[in-house]
Parts: sequence; structure tokens; C-alpha cells
Amino acid sequence: MVALLINSFSGLVTMINTGECACEAGGLCSQVPVLTQFYIGYTMAAALAVVGVFLLIFGKRPVIEGGKEKWNKNLKKLSGDEKGVYETLIGSEGFMFQSDIVEKSGFPKAKVSRILDKMEAKGLLERKRRGMANAVVLK
Repeated sequence: MVALLINSFSGLVTMINTGECACEAGGLCSQVPVLTQFYIGYTMAAALAVVGVFLLIFGKRPVIEGGKEKWNKNLKKLSGDEKGVYETLIGSEGFMFQSDIVEKSGFPKAKVSRILDKMEAKGLLERKRRGMANAVVLK
């Protein structure tokens, strides 16, 4: 896509330059050297493509395996309802909306909110406001 834009832009610049050029036909023109711009444009497009491919291959970050181990250690410290909510969060890869926790656990909204408050105070999770809902993320 970028190469197509560069090619069409270079063609337009060439047409404009040849139309405005006061040089004799076939002689060297002192106006902007179009080939240099053309090569610079393609070099930049190639560099962007290389960076894009590099990011596609190496830019993905896998789910932190240490996070799951840490979550399982934290799970052993919990008891009762907190443990059930925490297991639900682990089952959803550490991210879930608070309303989904209410549905899956079967607890009332107020009880889930109190459980999450306690766990947030312990530093086990974090609640983030997302519009009208709370997103719950394990730390």
C-alpha cells in the first residue's frame, strides 16, 4: 500500500517537474531529483515492513506462566467464598467482569463486591472501571 502511494506520488512529481522544467529536452534538470525521493520512499517503506514483520513475530507476549504459579500460591492462602471467586478468575485467565463473577458464583452483587474489596485490600487483584462495569484483573 505504501509502495503504491510512493510510486503514484513519484509519478506525479515527475509529471509536474517535466512540465515546469525550462531545461532543453534530454538535458539534465536542476530541479528536485525525483529518483532520490523515489529511493528514499521505498527504503522507508521497506524499513517499516521489516519493523512490522519483526513486531508480528517477536512482539507477542505469551501469558505469564509465573503469573499462574503465583495465582495458585495465592489460592492456597484463601478460604471459603474468596477461594471460589479466585478460582473463577483463574479459570478465565485472570480477567473477568464483576457482573460475570456474580453470574458464575451465584452470590449476590453485594457479597461479590465485599469479597472483591477484601481481596483487593490484600493486593491479590485490581478492579478497573470500564464504563458502567468493573473489570477484575488478577495481579
